[in-house]
Amino acid sequence: MYYENEKEWLKKIEEERNELDRNQKTTNARLEGYEKGKSEGEAIGESRGKAIGETNNLCKNIRSMYRNGCDIEFIANVLEQDIEYIEEIIKSNLYDKV
Repeated sequence: MYYENEKEWLKKIEEERNELDRNQKTTNARLEGYEKGKSEGEAIGESRGKAIGETNNLCKNIRSMYRNGCDIEFIANVLEQDIEYIEEIIKSNLYDKV
C-alpha cells in the first residue's frame, strides 16, 4: 500500500514538474516574441522617422532655393527630382503662408 501511494505521489510530482516546464516555455516564448516585436517596431519607427526627416530637409532645400531665386528646372536638376514634385512643394509652401 505504501508503495502505491509513493508511486502516485511521484507521478503527481512529475506531472506538476511537466506543467511548470510548459508554463516556463510559454512565458519564455512570449518574452521572446515581445522582445522581437519591440525590436522590429523600433527599427520600423526609426526608418520612418529618418525618411520623414529626409523629406522635410528636401522640402526645406527646395523652398530655400526657390526663395533665393533659383528656377524650378535648376532645383529639379540639382536635387534630382521631378519638376512636378518641385512645383508641388513650392505651391504647398505658398498656401501654407496664406
